[in-house]
Amino acid sequence: MIDKGLSAASDIIVIEELLNGEGVSVLCFSDGTNIAVMPSAQDHKRLLDGDEGPNTGGMGAYCRCPLVSYADLKFIQEKILQRAIDGMKKENFPYVGVLYAGLMLSKDGPKVLEFNCRFGDPETQVISFLCYYAVV
Repeated sequence: MIDKGLSAASDIIVIEELLNGEGVSVLCFSDGTNIAVMPSAQDHKRLLDGDEGPNTGGMGAYCRCPLVSYADLKFIQEKILQRAIDGMKKENFPYVGVLYAGLMLSKDGPKVLEFNCRFGDPETQVISFLCYYAVV
């Protein structure tokens, strides 16, 4: 920052809250107004036990994630996913498709780490499997 080696990028400092907890994924379908939430999932990225080793790109996943309580899922649906869809609609950019929320279950409740406009991998595989067998 002192020598301006990053030019304008060094003019702003972003300080983020350190979040401790378990990471989970909750996806929904949106028609631009309404959402249909899919079951929660959790994937495993690290090669070794204890969240150690390099990222693997997806060692596997499971669905329904028991770490996500009914109250958490209701909060995620109403206060995170629906509000994101409502906000995009209000800005005249209604979103139609799959909205993926990467979340941290912190001591203060679910916190958003990221949004993606796509299915998540490998979570989608187990979500699809669960939904298929719930219907069949």
